Amino acid sequence: MLQLLSASTTLTYIGYIIVAIIVLLFMVLIHELGHYTAGKILKFKINEFSVGFGPKILQKKKKNGELISLRAFPLGGYCAFEGETEDGIESEQAFNKQKPWKRLIVLFFGAFFNFLSAIIFSFILLMSAGYDIVQVNSVSEDSINYSYLQTSDVIYGVDGNEIDFLHDKSLSVLISLEIEGNYPKLNETDEISYEFTSTDGETYRMVLREINYNVRRDGVEILQRGYINVVYDKDGNYSGWSMLSTDQEDADEFAISSYKYTFVEALKECVPFTCKWAVKILMIFGQLLTGQLSITSLGGPVTTINMIASYTQQSFNYLLLLLPLIAVNLAVFNLLPIPALDGCQMVFVLIEWIRGKPINQKIVNIINNVGLLVLLGFVIIVDILQFVL
Repeated sequence: MLQLLSASTTLTYIGYIIVAIIVLLFMVLIHELGHYTAGKILKFKINEFSVGFGPKILQKKKKNGELISLRAFPLGGYCAFEGETEDGIESEQAFNKQKPWKRLIVLFFGAFFNFLSAIIFSFILLMSAGYDIVQVNSVSEDSINYSYLQTSDVIYGVDGNEIDFLHDKSLSVLISLEIEGNYPKLNETDEISYEFTSTDGETYRMVLREINYNVRRDGVEILQRGYINVVYDKDGNYSGWSMLSTDQEDADEFAISSYKYTFVEALKECVPFTCKWAVKILMIFGQLLTGQLSITSLGGPVTTINMIASYTQQSFNYLLLLLPLIAVNLAVFNLLPIPALDGCQMVFVLIEWIRGKPINQKIVNIINNVGLLVLLGFVIIVDILQFVL
């Protein structure tokens, strides 16, 4: 019986792995469609449009000679333009024969399409699952907040400080900061509301504390008083908090969840939401460069696929979150001036535009090929580190 369950679990996870690979391929397809669309509009000659690298799995030749390919390894993809990596091509539709501003548009449109898709995915996420701010689902008569918070109240901050995922200010973090600032220690005069012993034998005491929430109720924003139980250890130091009353097992007495935006709210917020994630990704890159963040916090395609599969297996809502994150990450990453990426190609075109003549294509190819090898080696290393550390 256990073997059957194990086999079933393995097959289920394999299914999620397949879903994850499809998601990653879809993201690559969006990126390459950006290059392809801009190239077609600006009359570039396209030799091949491929999703993935390596051996061909499927290939179709269009009447105009373009090849549409699906390749074995879903580690990226490409839109191969005529004369993109060669000098001396006579065709006026060749990539390097086009004006610099046209090439910049074509190169930029891959990331641009990823960013547009991230906005669409963000809109879907905010409407269907929500993300940052929370809503009160239920408040029973037994709750310490029964007289203060109401069902459908939207909590978007604490004591004037709004929830802001860009700076890691979740509701939980804001409440903890409020407690640490106002109630860091247990006083002798404090009235103990609940006392319990943990599994390791430590005794903890809880004290009812007042806290002010930023609440949106019936469309009106107010500062609403509420209460939480603050947990202190045996030495009287702050140890945690709970929104529940003395019966900590009665989770139904007070329940919150992510607030699902209305259609209009999601429409207004999806662009700022996506832009914040783009800024956050740039902040992470900055932390990596300054040593504030370890390389082990990164992951390559294998890690990404594993993460998508693992989180999707837990809840479909995680997939809704991962879609805009992966899309905006691809947009930002591809615009970085790293050899073999679009950002570096754009730098070469800008240099050509400024100096009035192209850079030797052999030099460009060497830089890109070396950069690609280094990049592939890097993602392999960070993938390995994810599984061995």
